[in-house]
Amino acid sequence: MPRSLVEDVWPLSPLQEGLLFHAAFDDQSPDVYQGQRMLELVGPLDIDRLRRSWKALLARHSSLRASFRGRKSGEAVQIIAREAVLPWCEEDVSALT
Repeated sequence: MPRSLVEDVWPLSPLQEGLLFHAAFDDQSPDVYQGQRMLELVGPLDIDRLRRSWKALLARHSSLRASFRGRKSGEAVQIIAREAVLPWCEEDVSALT
């Protein structure tokens, strides 16, 4: 029997419900709740180790594999994927000033 792609289904927390409401209310405007962080890494970087670390985090913490879906009833739930592909992209910017 094939293994399901879904590990679990969770209800939304009250905060998640509010965030989802505001995101759906005006889907043309910027998401004011989305945060972006920058990190400067100084010194040599082991890219393979960094990628493996992120893959391990994704495998270990199911909340990082969550997506939101609506049921026929209109209720939103979190679908926890059994596995997720790490969206990984490498760019060499060392030649930039």
